[in-house]
Amino acid sequence: MTWLYLGVWSALSVANTALAAVQQPAEQAQWQLSGDAFQCQLQQQISGLGQVRFILNPGQPLQLQLSLAQPHDALEQVSVAARGADWQAASAQWLTERYVAELYHHSQASFIKAALPLLQQIQAGAWLHFSVGNASVERTLLLSSTHPARAVADFQGCVAKMAPLSWQQARQHELYFNTGRYQLDAEQLQWLGKLARYIALDRKVTKILLDGHTDDVGTTLANRLLSQQRADEVAAQLLELGVPATMLEVRAHGNRYPLQQSRGTAEANNRRVSLRLIRTTELAGANKP
Repeated sequence: MTWLYLGVWSALSVANTALAAVQQPAEQAQWQLSGDAFQCQLQQQISGLGQVRFILNPGQPLQLQLSLAQPHDALEQVSVAARGADWQAASAQWLTERYVAELYHHSQASFIKAALPLLQQIQAGAWLHFSVGNASVERTLLLSSTHPARAVADFQGCVAKMAPLSWQQARQHELYFNTGRYQLDAEQLQWLGKLARYIALDRKVTKILLDGHTDDVGTTLANRLLSQQRADEVAAQLLELGVPATMLEVRAHGNRYPLQQSRGTAEANNRRVSLRLIRTTELAGANKP
């Protein structure tokens, strides 16, 4: 997010000009990386104004965010474009497509569509040109960059180590099966690989509940055995992926807990293994995804 402090914006208002501009001094145009497995940020502080940042969380799109320190009456429409750096050739003094922020929240404006193409432009040496305004007033910010290619490469390195799922995606999931089958398909195996990676990174996860289910076609005993096979198959795959056996709790329910009442028909929603992660908040210093 771009944090633009109210003091400077107030000064610009006092100036009583139709267009007021602020340019980040070159000696302060350093991108700073921060992050862990559950968030990566590439941010730049702006003296007297605040901060601009690219931010990525697992399972979410990349965002470029701009925020004022306090709500400001000019935050009705915020746009941004890439512009050639002053040190580049005159032919590079272009403006790319101008993007309008999709999300506004109090003092924040967030760009989603613009984030990736603008990050790529920064990597090539471009600067960011923000416009903040309403019907009567426009104020601009020109954000320069120092060593942008290295900064973006560091951000990409952080992203490569990020968890493949968010907590909301990992905490509960259903794997569905064909009639009478317990084998996992390629898509399910890929998802379990992501889940195992998430579990390895989130130290708050203490247990994984695996509940096998069937539809109500067939005998009670056959369904109970099939639901056990399905849950065991998922557990075996997680073990192979490095999840400790002590974290797994496997239960077989047969057709006792249908998601959809089927009255003797083979309802696909009932042929499943439900996975649910249990977390504790008691681990001091644990990750906060």
